[in-house]
Amino acid sequence: MKILISVIASLLLTIPVEAIEIPDSILPYIKKELREAYVERDTSECQLLKLDENTYCLLRHIKAPECETVCEIYDNQWKLIKKISFGNIQLTQRPDTMSQQRYDELLSLIEFPLVEARLDTSSGENAPVILELSLNPPMLTKEQRKNVSQILIRKKVIWDGESFKER
Repeated sequence: MKILISVIASLLLTIPVEAIEIPDSILPYIKKELREAYVERDTSECQLLKLDENTYCLLRHIKAPECETVCEIYDNQWKLIKKISFGNIQLTQRPDTMSQQRYDELLSLIEFPLVEARLDTSSGENAPVILELSLNPPMLTKEQRKNVSQILIRKKVIWDGESFKER
């Protein structure tokens, strides 16, 4: 029986995680290393925010290769109203002590800017919805990531009833 379950688990882990869902009842029988490999492959997370009585915001965080957030606005009948893009918000800034040339070099390392949006919970319960945006550049070495972090900034956007606007 153990051999059969190990074979099934091995086969399941070769299929893309999006294509399968391992039942909770089988997980205890899978070796610890295989369970950890399965859990590490979980690459998405969702947050549902109520913007007002008739409007909801769905944030889908896709975590591969770095976290990127897809933001969609729905009405109370779950009809898609619009998709929000945060790509037009500047999430880098040149420090005063950095030359323009060095800033441009670091900026050129960010080939595929992935924007992550997280709910800012520092406001009260009945406060407007505020998201904190950050830039997650993928495919950088450890050294490049350290250097690029010098120019990355976070920004907050607030729901104004129509869209998210810079604060």
